[in-house]
This record gives sequence, structure tokens and C-alpha cells, in this order.
Amino acid sequence: MIKHYFKVAFRNMWKYRNQTLVSVAGLAVGFVCFAMSTLWIRYEMTYDSFHKNADRMYCVNWQDTDGIARFTPSPLAGYLKSTFPEIASAVPVSLENLDFKYEGTSHKSDILRIDSAFFSMFDVRIVEGNMDFLIPESKKIAITREKTSQMFGNESPVGKKIEMNDRDSTKYDICAVVTDLPKHSNYPFDFLGAITYREWYISIFNTLVEILPGIDLEAFEKKLNEHKISGMGAMIKDMTLTPLTSIHYMEPVINRNGIKFQHIIIFAIAGSLLILCTLFNYLTLFVSRFRMRQRELALRTVYGASGRSLFAMLSVEFFMSLIAALVLGLALINTVNLPFRALSSVKLELSAIYLESTVYIAVIIIVALAVFLMTLALFRRRTLNAGIRGNRKILRKASIVVQLTVSIVFAFCTIIILKQMYYLHNSTDLGFSFKNRGSVYVAIASEEMEILNDKMKQIPEIEETLSAHEPLLPVFGTSVGEISDWDGKQREAVIYCADFHISEQYAKFYEFELIEGEFFRDDDDKKYVLISESLAKALEWDRAVGKTFNNYCVVKGVIKNIYNFSPTVKTRPFYYRRLNSEWLQKTRHILFKYNEGSWKTCMEKIRKILEKEFPNRYYVCYNTEEEYNKYLKSENALLAILTAVSLVCLTVCVFGFVSMVSLTCEERRKEIAVRKINGATIKDILDIFFKEHLTLLAIGALIAFPLGYIIMKRWLENYVIQTEISAWI
Repeated sequence: MIKHYFKVAFRNMWKYRNQTLVSVAGLAVGFVCFAMSTLWIRYEMTYDSFHKNADRMYCVNWQDTDGIARFTPSPLAGYLKSTFPEIASAVPVSLENLDFKYEGTSHKSDILRIDSAFFSMFDVRIVEGNMDFLIPESKKIAITREKTSQMFGNESPVGKKIEMNDRDSTKYDICAVVTDLPKHSNYPFDFLGAITYREWYISIFNTLVEILPGIDLEAFEKKLNEHKISGMGAMIKDMTLTPLTSIHYMEPVINRNGIKFQHIIIFAIAGSLLILCTLFNYLTLFVSRFRMRQRELALRTVYGASGRSLFAMLSVEFFMSLIAALVLGLALINTVNLPFRALSSVKLELSAIYLESTVYIAVIIIVALAVFLMTLALFRRRTLNAGIRGNRKILRKASIVVQLTVSIVFAFCTIIILKQMYYLHNSTDLGFSFKNRGSVYVAIASEEMEILNDKMKQIPEIEETLSAHEPLLPVFGTSVGEISDWDGKQREAVIYCADFHISEQYAKFYEFELIEGEFFRDDDDKKYVLISESLAKALEWDRAVGKTFNNYCVVKGVIKNIYNFSPTVKTRPFYYRRLNSEWLQKTRHILFKYNEGSWKTCMEKIRKILEKEFPNRYYVCYNTEEEYNKYLKSENALLAILTAVSLVCLTVCVFGFVSMVSLTCEERRKEIAVRKINGATIKDILDIFFKEHLTLLAIGALIAFPLGYIIMKRWLENYVIQTEISAWI
């Protein structure tokens, strides 16, 4: 009997093969999107969950002038451990990604700077060697067993020297081998080294603490929040705790793949809507075909088929389609596996991805089967041969409206994101020009910089060079200044702003836009500064030129705000001082402007100059446009995902729409024939279908456009620079 059910199911799937193909393909893509997005979210939310005391481990944050900061002074861990009895252990950690060389071969590696408290918090032990790598400034490090296998094979690494490919080509001695931790961590490491204590200055360290069991976390966090540390070269206040397992998705700065967690959530929602749309489409088509087969089912009943056997036959047909979609979905997972792992940085083997994806798809199949069986049970109760006479078109029309609404929302959102990306890439509101500009950092003496600068000027593809200036992108950090008096008055409220050194040539190089006043010249007095329009606004100055602040800074000009951070980060107030000789001695960058499309050629020629004139010197080149695009990596990924989902959703909707119309025509053959006999023309008959489905399209659009507008208006509010949601869209 089962064999007979499968044979009948296959024949019906073949009879309606166009509808079946569209449904199965749509379901397969929906399965993949849902499974991949769910897997990605679970992966992001389970970082460091493998630690035995993960539920009691936290990262200490504090309130900086720009908001919540995770970087803390290295002595903070010891201070907190000795001050708060609730803390079982505390350790400062600093993670760096460096390039180590051994016997001429480079190895990209993560080195974690720690102190001895690390071993009381983390399940890491020494399997060979000694603990000399914990001695500050010792130039000794420990290596993991996995990295040992990669670099040295079966040889013992203890006693071997490796070279860090940095500006000083520092040599390190390997003095120990330690056990590995899973790479699914916020602090993955290949090497361990000692931290360098830098008094109480804010540095690149994170402070991790482990709380004793049974501690009231809310009360402890309140106590920590009210505690202030000052008088030691730092002012740390409003401290809070972030669970170690949460910082990967709560704090985007640590997310190495560059994809924002909220965009992963959007991907998951898109996958869920797509699977909902495809399931709705398939269920509607299946029910429509079921109505058309009422005579067949009635004949089977007359010839002795029981209601249970008919129920089983239809269930097998539905289940076969889902299994076909599952198989096709797993094949698609194999196809998108590599780009997915590159995009998401999910470090799972293909077999693990297959297994987890199958579980998620199986859940969807079970839910779909449950809905189908409930629908079929409803039909069965009203008798299989009679069908539902009353509102039999409601489900069909509702399905079309749902699919149209979802499809239009996807298309609308995708177009807005595309428009915003184009606007960010081509907007002049950034305050500076980043097209066809680059920079090179070289670890050479200051007197050698001019030699390199002269050599680079001779490259035909380079239009202009500017030495001893730091680039706007990537950002290498700026000092923070305080303004406590202006307009000749001392103020209680302090304005924090960035302090940056530039020259007139620098402003012209990046094409800064002057709003008021003029740029300073090289022979100007040091008291003259330029300020950003955001600082002028903070100081409540309508006309800023000639005004003073901090008793010695005189405003010579106001320039447009410069957005050289992520477009979702508000620009801080800036003031710009004239570049001085001391600053020139410290900077090792040369900026250059190159001809359109000649970046690779420039890089090759610069590389040859450096290898010839300054061999074995560390250098790195930056393309300003590429550095800016890194800020948009998450948005570009979201755009690619939503574009793909939109195309699939629209395809499923259109083909489902066509399939629905063809089934409706088949179902209404007698009505059409009667109308033609009574004198109706083809145009009259087409008008009936056109008006009916145009109404459904209008209903879908009336729901979709306001919904899409609300969604995208809130999404655009995250950006400092925003495009318009035009009426034409």
C-alpha cells in the first residue's frame, strides 16, 4: 500500500510539475536561509560558553567621554581583586593579531598578553617548558600545541626563536607549550605572552573578572557602578559588567568578521519570512489542487478507499515535496558553504554545518506537516468529496496577499539599502575626499622619509605626495582635549573633543570644505586653530572666527564635519592645530594621490622601491577607499543577502501567482465556457481575472509600503548621513 501511495504521489507531482518545481525550489532556498541564519545566530551567542565557570565570567566596562568603553588600564584587574571580595579572580588581557616568521615562512597568529591570574580563570595548562613567558619585557612566549604542529611539525618548539614581523622585527624565545582552547572564543590565541604594565593609563587591555558563586550580581554591579577610581593618572567611573558569553554580539568592536549582530538578526528574519512565504505558497497550491481532485477522491471512496487511506495518500505527497526540498537544500548548503563561512567566520566543519542545518530544517518540516495535517483534518471532517463550499477562496486570496506583501517589503527594503550604500560611497557630506588616495607606513628614520617621498614622486601613476602626516583612514588615534572656558568665561560643563595636527597642504590633499574663515598657513602663530562645525555648535557659536577657547586657542576657520569613522558613529567635536616640528619627527606615513585605476601598479612600484632602498624594513600600505569600505562591510553583506532573498521571494511569488491563476482557470472552465456561450469576449473574461488579482496586488501594496517605510526609516536613523526615501520607490 505504501508503494502505491508513493506511486500516486509521484504521478500527481509530475502532472503539476511546474507548480511542484517552483514550490520545491522555493522551499529549498527558504530552508537554507533559515538554517544558515539560525546557525549563525546560535554561533554568535555561544562564544566562550565552553568555560566551566562561563556563567560567572564578565568583562569590565566603564563610562568614557564617548560612551561605554571596554579598554581599561592594565593594573585595574589587580585593583578590583583586592578591593572587592566578591571577585574570585581578575586578569588583564590584550589580544593582538601579528605576523610571526620562522625560517622565512610567515604565520598569521593571535597572541594574548596575560598575567598569572589567567591560569586560575581559564582551563589552560603548561605541557612542556617553564613559565618565563609571564615575566614582563622578557621576550619569551608560550605556544599552543595546535600552532606547534603547524609551525614545527613533530619537533619540540621549546628553545626555538621566532621573529615578529613588526616595525622592529622583534625576536622571541619559545619557552613553553600550552594546551589549546576552542577557537570559538572572544580571545582565541596561538601564543601567550606577558602583559606590560603601563601604570594607570588607558591602554588596549580588557579586564576580565570571575565572580564567586552565590553573589547577588545586581547588588555587586550597583556597588561597582558607584565606585570611582581617580588620582592615579586615570578617572574610571560608572563601571558595568558584560557577560563573557555576550560581548561578541553585544559589542561589535570585538566581532572580527565585521558583520553587525543586528544585521544577522535581519538575515534571520528575512530567512523566516522567506520560508513562511514559500510554505504558504506551497500549502495554498496543494489545497487548490486538492479541491480540483475532489471527483478523483470521491471515486476512490466509491471503490472502497477509506478516509484514513486517502488521508495517508495526500500526506505522502505533501511529505515527498518537503523531502525533495530538504535534499535540494542540503545540496545548496554544500554550494554556499565556503562563502558563508568566509562571510560569517563560523569555524565549523562542513559535517557539523550539515548536521545542525538538518536539525533546523527538520523542525520546519515537522511544523509544516502539523499545519498540513490540521488543514487536511478540517477537509476530512467536512467530507473529502464535498470540500469546503463556503469561503473556499479566502485561503487562496489571503495567500496571494501575504506573498505579495512580503515580496514588496523585501524589494522595497533592498532598494533603500542599495540607495543608502550608493549615497555613502558617493556622498560629499563626508567632509573629505577618499577616492584615489592611499598611504604607506614605513619603519624608517625621519631623515629617510624625505628620500622615500622623493622616490615616490617619480612614480608616473602618483599625482601628489605628502610626507609626515597621519592618514584620515585608517584612523590611528587622536588625542582628546578638554574645553572648559570660552567667550572669556570659565564653564562648569567640560566639552571633550579630538585634537588633531594638520597643515594647509593636508587640508587641500583631502579637500576639506571650509565653511567660515580661512585655513592657517605654515607661518601662522601656533595659537590659531581650525574647528569643526560640530564643535562650533557645541560652543553655541554662530560666527566662530576670531573667538577664543582655553585662553590660548584662536579660531581661524570652521570646516565641515569629517566622517572618517563608521557611518553609524556620530562625529565628535574636533579642533585642528598646525603641524609642528615635533609631530613631524614622530610620524612615519606618506600620503599619496594616484591616477584612477592604478592602485595595483602603484603598490607594485612602491614595493620595489622599499625592497631596494630599505630592505628588511617593516611597511604596510593602505588604500583609503578600501579602508572606508571596511566600515560598510556589514551593510554590503546585508545588501547581498537581502538582494538574494528578494529575488527568490519575488520569483516564488510570481511563479506561485501564475500557478494559482492557471489552477483557477482550470477550476473555472465551466464558468468560462458558459460566459463565452452567452456572448462574453476574451477581453471580458480576462478583465474578470485582471480586476480580481489587481485588487489583491493593491491590498498587498497598501500593507507593504507603509510597513517597509517604517522599517527602513528606523534603519536609516542609525546612520549619521542618510539618504531620502523617495516617492518613486
